[in-house]
Amino acid sequence: MYKKALTLIPSKTWLSCLLAVCCAVLAGCSKAPSNTYHTYIARLSNTLEAQAPSLSKPVAISPLLPPNTLLNSTTISLIELASLSHCKLSLLISEHNNQLGKTAGHAGVLKYQIEFVQNAQQCLSTLEPNSAVYKTLLKAKTHKEQTLNHYFNLMLYNEFELKNTWQASSAELSVSPAGFSDTVAAMQQLALIKQHILNKHYLKINSADIFNALEQLNKYRFNQLLIYSARLQIAFNNSATRFIESQSIDEICPAGKNKKIATIVSNVFQKYFLKEIQPYQANLAGYLETLLPLYNQLWFNQAITNKQINTLIALDSQNNLLNQLKGSAKKHVTWWQNFYKTCEISPI
Repeated sequence: MYKKALTLIPSKTWLSCLLAVCCAVLAGCSKAPSNTYHTYIARLSNTLEAQAPSLSKPVAISPLLPPNTLLNSTTISLIELASLSHCKLSLLISEHNNQLGKTAGHAGVLKYQIEFVQNAQQCLSTLEPNSAVYKTLLKAKTHKEQTLNHYFNLMLYNEFELKNTWQASSAELSVSPAGFSDTVAAMQQLALIKQHILNKHYLKINSADIFNALEQLNKYRFNQLLIYSARLQIAFNNSATRFIESQSIDEICPAGKNKKIATIVSNVFQKYFLKEIQPYQANLAGYLETLLPLYNQLWFNQAITNKQINTLIALDSQNNLLNQLKGSAKKHVTWWQNFYKTCEISPI
């Protein structure tokens, strides 16, 4: 009876597969930063014999506002398009009008609008200013220039990599996340495009950067994870602070008596908050210090941006995401500073 020969897997391939499986298992089993916070609160409540507070997740951010519908723009007829055959613009329009162009996503539509504006001026210079096609093309170019920011907002509102930025996540940013530098570079590319649009420097725009940026944002989902994780830590800080403020320091370390309970809660604070939670939150703050100004450039006070998001990204507001994170952590630590002063024990 014929038996099929076994296919031997090359040793390098087998090793690569094994490493991939191991990495996947380790990633899946890694502890979420919020778990540390839950342990911190549980240990404090057990030691103080007090009911642990509920560490609630932050209130969901309201969805972006749908963009207004634009009035119909100027169209270029087939006859007029034929008279532009000597221009690069003619090929761009033809490609956009085919089936691929009709099914293009919002990033693709923005790219087309930008490239139309960039190529239209060169084409206009070859036409007779009094001709009908010249007037039609000039009108189309002017309309597209005036609506480029609208198409940019349509991309922010519709493209998966951008619209999910403000939505809750089932995952958190890890303690040592990948993708920060690539995310910053991608956001800088989009912010530069936005800046050129607003300043009417259309020829300075590299339209290819649109898809390059979206590819990097999709690869890591860093923005969504960062914003959600920061809001989660803020909510936890506030809950934890309300809990410890409800405790009497005089009862934890009564004057002239044993400070055993005070020592235990001090150890809990040092082990979980100072050694794990605080460094993690410091990392989140560091990422936000770089990315928050970029969020502001893309979303702040735009037609699609609601009041809740504007508050989170307003650079001069004490209620923006970065200042909330720093402020909630500072308020929590302030209670502990008073605890150590009152109990006359060293935090080290």
